[in-house]
Amino acid sequence: MRAQADRQAIADLGVLYARAVDDHDVDSVVAMYTADGVFERRGVAATGRAEIRAAYVASFDTYRTMLHTPHPGVVQLHGDGTASGWSHGHAELATRSTLVLASFRYEDDYRRVDGRWLFAKRSITFMYAVPADELATSFGSVERMRWPRTAPEPADYPESAPTWETYRA
Repeated sequence: MRAQADRQAIADLGVLYARAVDDHDVDSVVAMYTADGVFERRGVAATGRAEIRAAYVASFDTYRTMLHTPHPGVVQLHGDGTASGWSHGHAELATRSTLVLASFRYEDDYRRVDGRWLFAKRSITFMYAVPADELATSFGSVERMRWPRTAPEPADYPESAPTWETYRA
């Protein structure tokens, strides 16, 4: 029973997180991290609640309207008040002039603190992040990272997976 309740609490954390991000509720987002928590975006880490807050405020300042749609993930409970897991999601992110569509993957470490599951570390990588009007022409390209006002870059996955080149072996 405990494992089932823990899995549900962790699943709820992901959904509540998406809503808080979309609502620009920075206090709720930051409270979902442990005091020493880490938010990592494409290899750049924000550590501790003050840095995490600054990272989200910068994102909220860039994207006026956000809609994150989390997908069910996989959670492994470690039995010591920690867990790890991963999940996928999609997002629509609007600047004043551009709608960006994104597909992402979270790799998470969780810790139970005072009976509540929190993110100890949340890392996000992207399959794509492109202006909506470029999705059809960019999806087959490796350079699927096309944030507004930046040069295209290679996506984080799936090309980085070891199986990407070896599946025919």
